[in-house]
Amino acid sequence: MFTYDFSPMEPVSWPAPFVEPGWVFQVKWDGVRMLTLWEKDLVRLVNRKGADRTNQYPEIAGLRDVFPAGTVIDGEFVVLAQGKPKFDLILKRDQRRQIAAIHSGAQQWPVLYTVFDLLYWRGQDIRSWPLSRRQSTLASLWPNNYPQLYLVESFAAGEELFAAVGSAGLEGIVAKRLQSRYVPGKQSSDWRKIKHWRYVNCVVGGYTLRAGMPSALLLGLYSDEGLVYVGRAGSGLSNSAWQAINGYLQAATSAVSPFLKQLSIADRVVRWVIPLLAVRIKFMEWSSDLKLRAPVILGFQSATRDSCSFNQQGV
Repeated sequence: MFTYDFSPMEPVSWPAPFVEPGWVFQVKWDGVRMLTLWEKDLVRLVNRKGADRTNQYPEIAGLRDVFPAGTVIDGEFVVLAQGKPKFDLILKRDQRRQIAAIHSGAQQWPVLYTVFDLLYWRGQDIRSWPLSRRQSTLASLWPNNYPQLYLVESFAAGEELFAAVGSAGLEGIVAKRLQSRYVPGKQSSDWRKIKHWRYVNCVVGGYTLRAGMPSALLLGLYSDEGLVYVGRAGSGLSNSAWQAINGYLQAATSAVSPFLKQLSIADRVVRWVIPLLAVRIKFMEWSSDLKLRAPVILGFQSATRDSCSFNQQGV
């Protein structure tokens, strides 16, 4: 029996857009990676980690007649809000397990499948084809009467596309070499993701402990009412940097939380501090409940109410 390889090809991170012949550029849709196989009378959905997600997304799994058996496509599932992908909403869809919750989620937050590659066609493995041929084949086969499916466009001008997606508040772009083969299960510099980051100054209101050492900082921003918790950040600092800041955190320890609302971090030991230290943070976006997504610590400074408020530029 023929078996399909569902190991996705991954892009490497790249610092900036570039101009180079032989490359195309696509919008990076912010969602959940999904490979989809059409078999006889069945559609199978498999995520980045190889887990079956067929029952999770009935609005896509029900599209049995879109492609012939033996077809595998690659793309991202996204949920749109005001025309933009919202990562926290697709996570809500992906985390539902009960049948009733899955179907109500499909009604409340229907997914859009943004498709960017064709890996198998009628059972033939075409991953060794160059990207240009895979893309042209996919475009020639594309069904236009299914609003749940969207064929990702390719552009020649990467710098212009990067500026446009930034103005639109989207995550970034992916650069792809036109001659690239699909390399399953590996990162390849033939695909390069270039992200837009946002920046904010946050107050340190506490920290979590792991093995007796700080592992993440608890971050807040000032509103008119007080300090609002906006998430925790643990990446961006080296081990030596954590050791250096550990002395300050211990000296600033407080018995009382500085945050407006009671805060509980599951499975973590939490320590509060007097909110005198601020951090410069880069992050992807705000979640719908005002939490920082993918925050990275860039550096430290003194905390002031004006510089660490919701009124600062970029918030």
